[in-house]
Amino acid sequence: MKNKNFVFIITFLISLVFGSYLAISNLKSSTEKRNLSIINGNWKVNPKMDLKDDYQRAYIARIGLFALDEKEVLYFLSSKDDKGRLLSSEYDYEIIGSVPKGRYWSYTLYGKDYFLVKNKENIFGINKENFDPKHNIIISSKEQLNNWLPSGNEKQFHITLRLYNPYEKVYKNLKSIKLPIIRRLEK
Repeated sequence: MKNKNFVFIITFLISLVFGSYLAISNLKSSTEKRNLSIINGNWKVNPKMDLKDDYQRAYIARIGLFALDEKEVLYFLSSKDDKGRLLSSEYDYEIIGSVPKGRYWSYTLYGKDYFLVKNKENIFGINKENFDPKHNIIISSKEQLNNWLPSGNEKQFHITLRLYNPYEKVYKNLKSIKLPIIRRLEK
């Protein structure tokens, strides 16, 4: 009897892990095929947060827990620099250019798992209030003096630019609006 229970539990656990893997893979593949995002340079943005669309709702749940709808905020995401290379804490980066017009904005770094990048300083974002306009934002694993976003120890990370209550011009030009550049700093 003990062997049957043990075999059942092991079979159940393997099925659960395998089934979860297949479900997440299918979700990722399905959402990528459905082109939910608009591409602008190396940034992606969802023009609509259509929570009636099951695939989009699942996509948002996977990477954007507690996401607001597009009337309140646009989420611009990037995982690559201006030359198409994946962002990694092995390198330092500079964000060049201004944020499109809106009431408020913020930049936040997320790991490959879409959770905040862990760092000793507990600095997770730069926003309109704590930004020093005399300096560009620097993303680095080494401490910087101004506008620093610590990249921790991430093999790959993503950056999200949140634009709260964007001007109508932004909504109408998501494919062409000028967005900041993420440039890798050479060592």
